[in-house]
Amino acid sequence: MLKPIFKLTYGSKDITKDVSRFVTNIDYTDFEHGQSDEINITFEDSELLWQSAWIPCKGDALGLSIGYEGQKLLNCGRFEIDELEYETPPDTITVKALATSIKKSLRQKNAVAYENKTLKQIATEIAKKHGLKIVGSIADVKIQRITQNQQKDLTFLKNLAEEYGYIFKITADSLVFYETEKLKSATPTKIFNKKDLSRINLSEKTSQKYKAVQVSYHNPKTGKTLKTTVKNPGVITGDTLKISARCENKQQAILKAKAAITKGDTGIEGSIELIGNQYLVAGINIELKGIGHFSGKYHVTQARHTIDKSSGYKTILEVKSC
Repeated sequence: MLKPIFKLTYGSKDITKDVSRFVTNIDYTDFEHGQSDEINITFEDSELLWQSAWIPCKGDALGLSIGYEGQKLLNCGRFEIDELEYETPPDTITVKALATSIKKSLRQKNAVAYENKTLKQIATEIAKKHGLKIVGSIADVKIQRITQNQQKDLTFLKNLAEEYGYIFKITADSLVFYETEKLKSATPTKIFNKKDLSRINLSEKTSQKYKAVQVSYHNPKTGKTLKTTVKNPGVITGDTLKISARCENKQQAILKAKAAITKGDTGIEGSIELIGNQYLVAGINIELKGIGHFSGKYHVTQARHTIDKSSGYKTILEVKSC
């Protein structure tokens, strides 16, 4: 029988053996887009160690890996302690930490005007400011002017990425951009039958697959309203979604139309739960079988891994059909 294990470091020291008997729950959440990965670790504290000599400090660094004994562990990354929570009875301390890649400076509000830049140049400029490098292919779309109006760099990048059909994730030293359309079209890496899952919660939304998206935008040079239409590949019948958007040129309108198509194509979403699987991470595609109308290909937007002293290791995935 597989034995769930974890490895925990504090600063540069491996503290796994010292703290294992006190750990009652470890919860790691891997987000796909624009949000900090996080961990929550709960310690039983009947000996009052965590309230005195062993109490950690906000800002201290934690490293976490989880999985099964004898197998490759999932390296969850490095985290910075953000919050301590005490509860009784019984006495417990929960340490909450955010991925160190999401620096405090990324969460500070800024007012910046970007002029005559490409989307890639804006992303690169923000990445360099925080000591990060850009990874991934970003379209060379020109932006005459866009203002970051008292927004956090993290929020500004998230909104900008979504607007042009990208998702992004900040790793230890990189700002990684992915094309949403390409991610969702990738081949599923895992197939699960109904019997493989301990819980399924899926709901079909009222959204529909549009055969095309028409974007209306104002041309600042001529003062005229222009329209650009992008067809949805593989969809023959259906409605055309008509939207108005702020675009400076046709290239921007096409990218925003494609982003709207990708967003509108998601009809089923929800969550599934299964025995802990350290190979399941946010950003992959999976296939569900044996659930009738709800069978098919799904994109994982969030992966949560929990090791609990009483209930063992489980993985919960947030998914959207694709």
